[in-house]
Formats: sequence, structure tokens, C-alpha cells
Amino acid sequence: MLYPMLVEHYVWFSLLLLGVTWFARQKNPETRQNLMYGYGMVAVLGFVLGFEWWVGGVIFGLLVLEAGRVFKGWLDKKESQLKK
Repeated sequence: MLYPMLVEHYVWFSLLLLGVTWFARQKNPETRQNLMYGYGMVAVLGFVLGFEWWVGGVIFGLLVLEAGRVFKGWLDKKESQLKK
């Protein structure tokens, strides 16, 4: 059920991944730039070569990892506030 949705909205998930990366990696602009180039290249190559099924899952996984990184940072900040 998830894969048809990924293929149908492949471009939107790619743009969402780039947006989340832009806001999640603001502290280190060089890493953010490299990741955005890499994620954009994966999205474009997947679209051009017709690998939407495979790359759709990869992009969704990367999106979950980026969102998880932001959530982990938020939890660590809350934990440090509780310890004070």
C-alpha cells in the first residue's frame, strides 16, 4: 500500500526531502549543500532512468532519517533541560 503512494507522489516526496534537509541542516552549510546535491541527484536519476519504485523507497527512507535526526535533537535538548 505504501509503494503505490510513493510512486504516485514521487516528485513531492523528493521536494519534501530537500525542504526538510534545508531546515534540518542549517548549522553546517557545507554538509547541507552536499546532502542536497546528493539527494537531488538520486531523485533526478531515479526519475530519468525510470526507477521510481526503487528510488521512491530510498527517498522515503532518507526522509524518515532526516526527520528522525531532528526529533532526536529535540529530545536531547529536552533531556538536558530536565537534568538542569
